[in-house]
Amino acid sequence: MRRAAVPFYALIFLTEMVWMAIVPVAPTYAEKLSLSKVQTGTVLAAAGVATLLVSLPIGLLADRIGTRALTIGSSALVAVSTLGQALAMDFWSLLVTRAAFGVALGTIWTAGLAWSAEARRRGPESLGLPVLVAGVGIMSGPAFAGVLAGRFGVRVPFLVLAAASALVTLAFVAAETHDTPYRREPLGETLRAARRDRVVVAGVAVILLVGTMGGAINLLVPLELRHNGFSSAGLGLVLSGSSAIFVLGSAVVTRLGSRAVTLGVAGIAAVLYGASSLIPVAAASSGALVAFLLVRSPFWATLSTLAYPLGGLGADRADVGRGAVMGLMNLVWGAAASLAPIVAGAIAQTAGERGVYAGLVACALGTGVWLFAERGTTEPAVEPAPSFET
Repeated sequence: MRRAAVPFYALIFLTEMVWMAIVPVAPTYAEKLSLSKVQTGTVLAAAGVATLLVSLPIGLLADRIGTRALTIGSSALVAVSTLGQALAMDFWSLLVTRAAFGVALGTIWTAGLAWSAEARRRGPESLGLPVLVAGVGIMSGPAFAGVLAGRFGVRVPFLVLAAASALVTLAFVAAETHDTPYRREPLGETLRAARRDRVVVAGVAVILLVGTMGGAINLLVPLELRHNGFSSAGLGLVLSGSSAIFVLGSAVVTRLGSRAVTLGVAGIAAVLYGASSLIPVAAASSGALVAFLLVRSPFWATLSTLAYPLGGLGADRADVGRGAVMGLMNLVWGAAASLAPIVAGAIAQTAGERGVYAGLVACALGTGVWLFAERGTTEPAVEPAPSFET
C-alpha cells in the first residue's frame, strides 16, 4: 500500500510545515496588512481553535461515512486554504483562510489517521509514524518560510506549499485504497464503551499530559530565557535542537513498532519526563533551562508518539470507531494545549515559575505511576509487528 502511504505522509509533512510557516512571517503580515497585536494573535490562534472545535465531530462523521473521502477533502482544503493565506489582502481574509486550514488539520489528525492505518493494513502501532513525520515538518517549516519570505516575499512560501499540497491531493485521488468500516453508534454509547477500556483511557491520559506539559513549558521557558538575556537567534537554536532530539526519539519508538505500544513504556516515559522537570525546579539559570529542554525531549517524543497508537489499540479492544477516539484525543490535546499556558501564567504570577514546574512534575509522575500500575491488567495480547515501512 505504498501508493497510499506516500501521499499521506507527504500531507502530514506539508500540513505541519504550513502550521509553523506562519510563525516567522507573522510580523511581516502584520506590517503589510496593518494588523494590530490582537489581530495578529487572533490569526495565530485561529487554526488551533478550529482544530479543537472540529476534531470530535469529524471523528464521529468519519466513522459514519468513511475516512477516505474526508482525508482527500482535507488534503484539498489544505491546498486551498494555504493558497488563501498567500493571497490574503486583509485581516478577515487571512483569518478565514487560517481557520479553514485548522479545519483541514483537525480532519487529517482524526479521519486521516484512521484511514492511514486501514489503507496500509497495519495495526494501531502504525499511528505513531505520523508523529515522527510531523516532527520533521514542524522542525522544517519555520526555516523554510523564513528563508523564502526573506528572499522572495512573504507570500511565496505559502504559494509553494499550496502547489505541493495540490499535487498530494491528486496523488490521493489516483491511489486506490480501502475505506474504513462504517459505524453508526450514538456518541454517548461510543464514549461509554471507550471509557470502560483502560487502554483508551491511557491514550487520553497520555495526550492530556503531552498537551499540558507542552503548553506550559512553551510559555515559561522562552520567557525566562529572554529575561536572562537570550537572543531570539539563541532561543531558536535551542528550540531547534530540542525538536531534533524529539525527531530522533520518535524515530526510535516508531522503529520498535508494537513492542513499544504498552502502558509500561508510556508509564516509564511519563515518570522520566516528570523527573527531568525537576531541573527548572532546582535552578532557573539559562544553563539549567537549556538542559531541561534538551533532556526532556526524548521522553516528550516517546509520549507523543505512543498516544495515538494507544488510542487506536484501545478503540479496537473496545470495539468502537477509531475516528471517534482520534477525535476525542485531539479534543483533549487541543483543550490542554490551549488552557495550560493560561493556567501556568496565572500560577507563575502568584506562586512563581518554580511552583508551575513543581505542579508539572506532580502531573507527570502521577500519570506515569498510574500507567505503570495498570500495565498488568490492561496490556493487550498482541504479536510484535514488523518494523515500520518508510
